[in-house]
Amino acid sequence: MRSCPVLLVLVCACASAPVPSSAESSNAAAGQSDASRVVSVLELRNKLRNGDPSSIDAGYVADRLRAEVLAAGIGGKVISRENMLVLLQAQGKQLADCEGECEVETGRRIGADLVVSGDLLRVGDTLKASLRLHETRSGTLIGAATAAGTTAEDLDAHLGPAVRQLVAAVARPGAPATQARAMAAFDARAFAASQASPFDCEAAARRLRESSADQGWSALVACVEYTGWTRGEFTSLERITGGFWDQDLTTRADAPRLIARIIAARGGDVEGDIPLVQKSRIPLFTLAAALRQPDVYRGRWVLVRGALSEIRQDGARPAALVRETSLRATAREVQVGNVSRVDRSSTSSVRSEEQGSRSASARYSGQSGGTQYGGTGRSSASGSYSGSSHSSSTGRTDYSTVRQRFENERVETGRQALGKLAQADPFLEPDKEFLFLARFDGLGPGEQAPVALLSIAGYFRPNPLLIQ
Repeated sequence: MRSCPVLLVLVCACASAPVPSSAESSNAAAGQSDASRVVSVLELRNKLRNGDPSSIDAGYVADRLRAEVLAAGIGGKVISRENMLVLLQAQGKQLADCEGECEVETGRRIGADLVVSGDLLRVGDTLKASLRLHETRSGTLIGAATAAGTTAEDLDAHLGPAVRQLVAAVARPGAPATQARAMAAFDARAFAASQASPFDCEAAARRLRESSADQGWSALVACVEYTGWTRGEFTSLERITGGFWDQDLTTRADAPRLIARIIAARGGDVEGDIPLVQKSRIPLFTLAAALRQPDVYRGRWVLVRGALSEIRQDGARPAALVRETSLRATAREVQVGNVSRVDRSSTSSVRSEEQGSRSASARYSGQSGGTQYGGTGRSSASGSYSGSSHSSSTGRTDYSTVRQRFENERVETGRQALGKLAQADPFLEPDKEFLFLARFDGLGPGEQAPVALLSIAGYFRPNPLLIQ
């Protein structure tokens, strides 16, 4: 009978053991801040209609969200898209299979503690990204936020604040404020001005990135924008796209603008530099590629070199009609040093004179029929002649040293684009060439030749010297 009290104690203990509630599971997830936490950002469901001129690529938005989650200070690790594909394929699933499934179940399959999901949709004239954050252990909805914008650029600019609101419940205490203070204390412009050359500035930005990814990127942007070096502006596109900055170039919102500025400093050779950029998978494309497959490139960044023809009014916003131009390097021979000259002349003359005479005499006699006859005769002739000729010639030969020099030659491609502007810009002067960074919105209706519709996000004056 001594076992009864023990048995009763065990039963009581089992009965009184607390069962984790959903709220407690959520609080545990919120308190989890160690390196073991795993966060997954799923591909957003794109509910925008086909042909929407303001559509935005859902894959790009998901990559932006992953970058913003990393910068929000929640700790742990964020699963990349590539790793997520590998994890799903190991279970016989594809990324497309997750679209109709529960976000929480998908997060559990890939071993995530937190999962971010959402939808891209249009409400009236506004683009929206509706975001949700679930804790996979209990399936509890921890946070929700919405990013909105009238254009794809506006929506892109509001993704960061929306993510910080989304993960506020699980962020490490004081992390955003500490991060903001650190960024405010770092003066990127002063950092760039203190460097000896563009090469030294980029190398210093690399070292800074090892301790702070955000400060390293801010330093790189300042290196590209700084114009005070005696050796010229930052033009080393090969060093930027060599692999070290690939993660930033494919996830940072201002990466296309950075690349566009470098290409402009190199002379604006879009056709020559874009293939180098695309080796690093940077989502920046040419207008020719967008016009060949408008449905594929809708909503993507394009870089256009062109001259402004006129400003039109497209609804409530001004629009610039741009004629695309291409840059071609033409070889020319340029004289170097002094010129050597050799003069030559020659004169020749011929004179001839001749005199002559001739004479002849004859004597004859005869008899016929008793008649005798005879006679004599004489003839003579004489003459003289003379002649002369004269000729002269002169000539000059120049000798000089020449070298081959390459000059920029502007050629119009025949392609045109109508780019929407946020407001009229007096610095966009007609017939001057600019490098335009824009979102491709599709093709204009009712045109004989295809006219690209763009949303211009920025422009740069190309350097007059072409760097190859």
